[in-house]
Amino acid sequence: MKVALLTEPLKFNLVEEEKPEPGPDQVRIRVASAGICGTDIEAFLGNVPRGWHISYPFRMGHELAGTVDQVGAHVTTVRVGDRVVPDGRLTCGHCYQCRRRKFSACLNAGYISGGFMEYTVYPSRNLVRLPDGLSWDQGAWAEPVSCCIYGNSKLEVGIGDTAVVFGDGPIGIIHGQLLKKRGARTILVGVADHKLKIAEQTGIDETIHAQRRDPVAEVRRLTGGRGADIVVVAVGHEKVLEQALYLAGRGGQILYFAAALKEKLALPLDLVHYQELKLMGSYDSMICHYEDALQAMASGAVVVEPLISHRFALEDIQKAFELARKREGLKILIQNRHVL
Repeated sequence: MKVALLTEPLKFNLVEEEKPEPGPDQVRIRVASAGICGTDIEAFLGNVPRGWHISYPFRMGHELAGTVDQVGAHVTTVRVGDRVVPDGRLTCGHCYQCRRRKFSACLNAGYISGGFMEYTVYPSRNLVRLPDGLSWDQGAWAEPVSCCIYGNSKLEVGIGDTAVVFGDGPIGIIHGQLLKKRGARTILVGVADHKLKIAEQTGIDETIHAQRRDPVAEVRRLTGGRGADIVVVAVGHEKVLEQALYLAGRGGQILYFAAALKEKLALPLDLVHYQELKLMGSYDSMICHYEDALQAMASGAVVVEPLISHRFALEDIQKAFELARKREGLKILIQNRHVL
């Protein structure tokens, strides 16, 4: 089988390996479609996202969907031929966090990234079935949508609230869709005309081009000077984190959903005190959120197809990442030949 390995920053090699054999409680998956994540791009550039451990050659691809190809001797929950989405997080089930059902914070967690290859192996307990009617490409969105659902669940959203999302990438647009479905008036801030247009096509109420209009002043204008009830920061720039604090209204909620990849940031945190802001973060998700994500896509509550800008064969993964690093497209998918 073919496996794409990151052998050094900016360089993938395609190698041939034997198909992996599943253990007694594992399944082998024939990968159909896998997405390139923002953290994948950081790793490609030679950076090490927080929580990652990179040693070369490095296997990547944590957003994927495929078909069960072989099952271990003890597996009874899925069968060969089932369409599935795997959650890559390996939790211990007995640490402090797991006992409190905070599995995404497991103190002994491992991780499997098996998307950028033809076949991969996962524990059977880590699989979610892909609902009938959803495509492989939609299945590959389960992980990022699940993270957005988990983060969104921390926000109290009232009917008619004004919600501002910073970031015109896939994550920002998904957050905007979720907030819209929960009854908020949604405003998305970005810097690319074509991305802002797509955001509007998915139902976002207003968009602001941050290089042409000051987001803080514009949000204040749109809300009669009151400011936003909810702000989601889905782009990791220090200036944006600062703007989020200034445009939130009294008692507003701010969700930091992106990392600036800096040890320290200079932010006007007195605003948290004087404006009585609720500042929170969100990272990762759990397998229950994968199920929610697939149902959200199946019901049409979350629409991802317009966000797919490019598809590449596994053999062309180097070209795919060269395009992804330019941040010009939206979602880029890697597909195996049997799907193309």
